[in-house]
Amino acid sequence: MDVENGIDDVKLGDPGEIIMKGPLIMQGYWNNPEETKGQLKNGWLYTGDIGQVDEDGYIFIVDRKKDLIIAGGFNIYPREIDEVLFQHPR
Repeated sequence: MDVENGIDDVKLGDPGEIIMKGPLIMQGYWNNPEETKGQLKNGWLYTGDIGQVDEDGYIFIVDRKKDLIIAGGFNIYPREIDEVLFQHPR
């Protein structure tokens, strides 16, 4: 979906926010209706991941809509997570 308005589809190969819908998608954030309202719209989960779809239908995550993750009072940047994952031998 278009990153700015969250409504319009993007052209094949153009970056857009990855959204998903299905029986295994969460119903909401525990005791956090405001965050749920911001991420779930009409049953669709807006992931905050920016991806591109290639000609074969493969999705490549290229960015994050929000760069900073705050967990347990710590600031975590997606790039830091990527660097740890890249160190794994598999």
